[in-house]
Amino acid sequence: MQRGVGPSAAIALVSALVCICGFGCAATQRTTLLRGSDIQLSTQRIIDQLAASEWLAGRSASSPRAVLRPERLENLSDNRLSQGDQWAAMSMVLLNPRMLEMLRSRNVIVQMPTLRSDAIARAGLTINEPAAQLTPTHLFRGRLRSLSRAGGGASVDSDRVERRDTFIFEYAIADVETREIKWSGQTELSRLAHGSLID
Repeated sequence: MQRGVGPSAAIALVSALVCICGFGCAATQRTTLLRGSDIQLSTQRIIDQLAASEWLAGRSASSPRAVLRPERLENLSDNRLSQGDQWAAMSMVLLNPRMLEMLRSRNVIVQMPTLRSDAIARAGLTINEPAAQLTPTHLFRGRLRSLSRAGGGASVDSDRVERRDTFIFEYAIADVETREIKWSGQTELSRLAHGSLID
């Protein structure tokens, strides 16, 4: 039997996981690296977009069952992310209690794949359903990109350099059989810091 956590505990586990992983929970003025609070804010915006989507609005409890399986976040940014971080960014959307209940009410089952990340295993992040042998009908995909800008008129190794990093989170749900994108959402956040560009 698969050991899992209920929806009310899932968000707490994922939040703890993000703090454990490389996102980090501490902020400084010399870094634009992502923090746990940044990820939580971005995923909450994605949850709101998915909740209001035409794809979910067009489904009901009597709709054909959909099995939604997440893939690991594709990191195209200059921020180093562990596998645990990448899975956490996806899990925080689907395992959000409000989203999980909304999906279930529309006959959408979230199927988390076998996660081999040590960070995920330490957090005990699993879900009670579905059975492992279910074949996914839809894939939940994510991508992280970043844009960096420097200014301030000082040399790149000066503490007076002001820089802004913008992180763009893109999510999509794709039909496995047709490869059609059923829903997509995007959010971005910017971080401002001072110091050398290599900080």
